[in-house]
Amino acid sequence: MSTLSIDVYTSPLRELPNGGFFSPTTSTLFVGPTEAVLVDTQFMADDVAELIRSIEASRSRLTTIYITHAHADHYFGLDLLLEHFPEARAVALPSVAAAIRATHEENRKQFREFFGGAALDDTAVPEALDGDTIPIDGEELKAIEVGQADISPTAILWAPSIAAVVAGDAIYNGVNPFLAVSGPREWLKWIESVEKIAALNPRIVVAGHKRPEAPDNDPTLTIEHTHAYIKTFIEELEASNDSRDLVARMQAHYPDHLNPSALVLSAVTAWKRKKANHHG
Repeated sequence: MSTLSIDVYTSPLRELPNGGFFSPTTSTLFVGPTEAVLVDTQFMADDVAELIRSIEASRSRLTTIYITHAHADHYFGLDLLLEHFPEARAVALPSVAAAIRATHEENRKQFREFFGGAALDDTAVPEALDGDTIPIDGEELKAIEVGQADISPTAILWAPSIAAVVAGDAIYNGVNPFLAVSGPREWLKWIESVEKIAALNPRIVVAGHKRPEAPDNDPTLTIEHTHAYIKTFIEELEASNDSRDLVARMQAHYPDHLNPSALVLSAVTAWKRKKANHHG
């Protein structure tokens, strides 16, 4: 029987200085009897402080910080965490580590502007994981590249002994997925990524962005809803008259999803792309 447990921390929905909101973001701590592994790091000082408290309260030694993808909200807590836990290694799959290195300075600039100086700056980047396994107290966590999510490359961390997936931004839970930096071709690949996660038959699925109160042990709320949402967005984009109409159609399907800002931005960029392709 597995000795692993998980502790999921979800940041609050944050209002942006220039208007709109930023979706609640998750970090997941795998805890064994003597060792712990953290997945994704937060990006605000008070949220990282909560992670540090959770890790210290676990009384297990943090060995590894695993990063799922190259978005700053998932790794900008690295400096603070590594300062507190200098023995821990920050790692990502090689493709993700390369994407983080390639976009790091741009992310630093963007997050300074985006949050008006309130977000953490970060100088640390994860090293490339050798192989696809992270050990924890004699068990194995498997790093799996799923390919496309809101960006590509994206990876997940799979704990087979407890049938738990930490899905990064491949999965959302009660929050509007961010479809603004990808297009129709990528959305179909994103659906394939969701299907790869479903094929693992997980009992626990931690979404990269979720309602803080949403459960992680209901694959219908996570896998099936993310799959359905992307398909519905594709269908309603075709049927809609403009971006406002697309937003209204999606909100009719998903009236309770947090962060309409993500939906509005996704709809506006999707319609810009659609018009450009039509005129082209």
